[in-house]
Amino acid sequence: MSRVTIRDVAEAAGVSISAVSYILNGSTKKKYADATVKAVKRAAERLGYVPNQIARGMRSQKANAIGIVNFWENNSAIFAPTLRAVAEAAKALGCVSVVCTGCDDFSYIANYKNRIVDGFVVIAPAAMRFNERAHIRALQEAGAPFVIINAGLRLTDVAAVFYNYYEVSALAVKHLLEKGLQRIVYVDEFVEEAARELRDRREGYEDTMREVGLLPRAYDLAHLRVDDLDGIEGIVASRAETARALMRRLLDDGMRVPVDFQLIAGSGEENGREGYAPLTVAEFSYRAAAEYAVRAVMGLEAPKAFVPSPTIIEGKTTR
Repeated sequence: MSRVTIRDVAEAAGVSISAVSYILNGSTKKKYADATVKAVKRAAERLGYVPNQIARGMRSQKANAIGIVNFWENNSAIFAPTLRAVAEAAKALGCVSVVCTGCDDFSYIANYKNRIVDGFVVIAPAAMRFNERAHIRALQEAGAPFVIINAGLRLTDVAAVFYNYYEVSALAVKHLLEKGLQRIVYVDEFVEEAARELRDRREGYEDTMREVGLLPRAYDLAHLRVDDLDGIEGIVASRAETARALMRRLLDDGMRVPVDFQLIAGSGEENGREGYAPLTVAEFSYRAAAEYAVRAVMGLEAPKAFVPSPTIIEGKTTR
């Protein structure tokens, strides 16, 4: 069976070869009507068109590949959706994604010097347990395009994705307020390496409550008593992990969610939509973060501080 070519896609979509090239390569040099873009993408998918990476690389002097540098635990529920989103964003631009090794000793940079990848998406851990400044310096010295997802440093010349944890808690409170609830408390667990993140989350809750004239009440999960929840209508848990631990304790005490009160969690490593009673979560858009990161690495977006807005993901109680 012969290989499907760009000419085949153009004929099937009823457009020129150059139009197919511009659209499938994600070029911004020309603007095509939405109907044309959809026709080309449908034709490419229907025919099973696969870009010739070698030929494209020779013409553009690019590898058409994104290097993924991960400093998070590989089994983390944060890393998995981020990796998937980056891979999908790269594929949408006709690029492949390559998970790089040698992250700690900087040897991953050889992938750029050897033209295996065009640049890097660096996935940083929440607790910043890596020398972010040293890796930025090494990448800049190599001349490699890169974006740091979940960055800790705000530098004017570095493309980075920042997660606004203050906004996550604020959105969670607003969600409960929109349901007509007013007696809303906040529950968190202290984790030393995430102290700054937890501070931002709590302040988002407290400030939003005060803005509407309500008194904020915050508890540490370790010291929370069942009596503290008397008359409470809603709980904002700092993270999904905290919400899960809280639900287990409440279940042991004979309390039910959401029958006795509403519970919403800030984003966290645990998937809030699985398990005994899936949670409603104020979650970041991994897709938006990944799409910006990949486009910036490929030179289609200017370097900037990109802050994806959180959204509410509704859970459903299963029992």
